[in-house]
Amino acid sequence: MRILFILLISIPPDTGGDIILQHNNPDIIEIFKNKIERVIYLSTTAVYGDTGGKAIDETYQTHPQSDRAINRLKAENAWVDLAKKFDVTYDILRLSGIYGNERNQLINLVKGTAKRIIKEGHVFNRIHVEDIAEILMLSLKQFNSGQILNISDDYPCSNEEIAKYAASLMKMDIPKKIQPKEIKSEMLKEFYKDSKKVSNKKMRKFFNYNLKYPTFKEGLNMIKNHII
Repeated sequence: MRILFILLISIPPDTGGDIILQHNNPDIIEIFKNKIERVIYLSTTAVYGDTGGKAIDETYQTHPQSDRAINRLKAENAWVDLAKKFDVTYDILRLSGIYGNERNQLINLVKGTAKRIIKEGHVFNRIHVEDIAEILMLSLKQFNSGQILNISDDYPCSNEEIAKYAASLMKMDIPKKIQPKEIKSEMLKEFYKDSKKVSNKKMRKFFNYNLKYPTFKEGLNMIKNHII
């Protein structure tokens, strides 16, 4: 009996694109010939680049600006090209800012590492890891080739709004304001170069899925009540 597999890729790329294809290309080619029936690639909404806060969907032209986003788009394209070459179905899932029980503003407040970053007009979407997991399970049942889907919550907003809400939940002082130029992490600096409102309408319709955490408020409330 021939056994077929679904390949799920979540490893971040490097400067050459996808590291799996770079270092394991002969093996990947071999299994694509005989054993792979589907590829699911976890990407990022950063591939769209900066829209100046404009609302966008999957039809928006990609224009990545950070090195990480450029490399991510390279990896996307490499997997799509390979899937098409061997007539394998594929989905590209573009994730917004990920948070969950182990990585969130409440824990940052407790640790004293929370930041209230002020940049006029800067907004972004987030997505809770539990929603990502649910969507992945639904994705395993869908075999429509060539789907690109934004995996995002319903509510793009500023970091300041999240920081203030988190502080109110924890009954702690709001973190002091800092400007993007004061951020030490290069990855976080790059993040604040892009401002966009990401539509998740296609995702919700395609999977017939209602988010467990449609905004950061539901996510932080759950974490506060059950984790912290």
